Amino acid sequence: MEAGERKHILITFGRSFLTLNLARLLAAAGHRVSVADSLPIAVSRYSKAVTGFHRVSPPKYRPQEYCREIAGIVESEGIDMVIPIHEETDILSMMAGLFPPTCDLFLSDFETEDMLHNKLSFQEALQNMGIPTLKFASIAGPDDIAGLDFDTPFAVKQAYSRGSQRVYKAYPGDTLDQLTFDPTNPWIAQEWMEGDRYCTYSICRDGEMFAHAAYPVSYAIDGSSCLTFEQVEHPGIEAWVRDVVKRTKFTGHIGFDFIDHPERGLHTIEANPRATSGIMMFTPEDRIDRAFFGENEELITPPTGRVRMIGIGMALYGWRKDSLPGNSFRRFLRDFRAADDVIAEKGDMGPAIMLIPAYTNILRNSIKYRVGLAGGFMHDHEWDGHQI
Repeated sequence: MEAGERKHILITFGRSFLTLNLARLLAAAGHRVSVADSLPIAVSRYSKAVTGFHRVSPPKYRPQEYCREIAGIVESEGIDMVIPIHEETDILSMMAGLFPPTCDLFLSDFETEDMLHNKLSFQEALQNMGIPTLKFASIAGPDDIAGLDFDTPFAVKQAYSRGSQRVYKAYPGDTLDQLTFDPTNPWIAQEWMEGDRYCTYSICRDGEMFAHAAYPVSYAIDGSSCLTFEQVEHPGIEAWVRDVVKRTKFTGHIGFDFIDHPERGLHTIEANPRATSGIMMFTPEDRIDRAFFGENEELITPPTGRVRMIGIGMALYGWRKDSLPGNSFRRFLRDFRAADDVIAEKGDMGPAIMLIPAYTNILRNSIKYRVGLAGGFMHDHEWDGHQI
């Protein structure tokens, strides 16, 4: 592919607002965009930015079929680049050999993707690189619980997990009887540290960072799934991400969750080697398509002073007291009116109009897989360490 030429790009996980916003950004830059999803009603399908929709198998339950179907779309549609959005990234990386050399599969090799996705192996990798980490320990079975030596509160979560799943706040001496064990997916106990919390999103190629966004955790569901996004300058975070991306020679998009402690400094909680909400902070004028192809020389960052929100999420959760420390209904109304919605966009209202049918599909997924609404949104695109 020549620099600057119009490309045909396939984005996965079409139900996601991240996919919708990325499709709009790429289409505004002149590229042709298609999307794929295992659900028939996906919000990005109804965007004017999208020229083609492909229904595919659920990657969690039919991974080989999914990868072959994506590779088939690449061949039949002349796709120049595939940009995976969620944890289907790991599955595609295992079967990258299916894709022709003419297609740019925007991800790293499986070993790198897996190391970053696995919350335990990621912390171990940071230690090996000499980067300070929060105190952590592996819990592979009941015997490991008795051996924990934390003297302060700590978080307990599975090595392969995501925001839709519960994180337990535990205390020294807790028996953790609620844990069940999967030999391919151990638990990690990780020091619970207070401080200013930030999330990031970066677009990288061959260990170089071409676009980067950082935003504080403000309105959020259960303190983790952010509902509003505003770019901030944090040189320490930018330098940290550059360093790790370079050392891992990472290609793809990636996000990190950070805590900045006033005395102990910056620590990362986990890595998300896939798209994160930071993609929704960029504007068409930023031309982030250049970052995916490694064409820009200066780092692309979103504009400051602009607040974006997931409007439906804010309406459902943002007014609650637990969505923001010190929240009030008056404050919520003020902030809701000041933010720009990431779904409804003038001249492209199809996705907003189709929200109710789309969420009806997701509700069916929730019932089918016996998970909550948040879990139903992503459950069939998750990967928990089971080899294909």
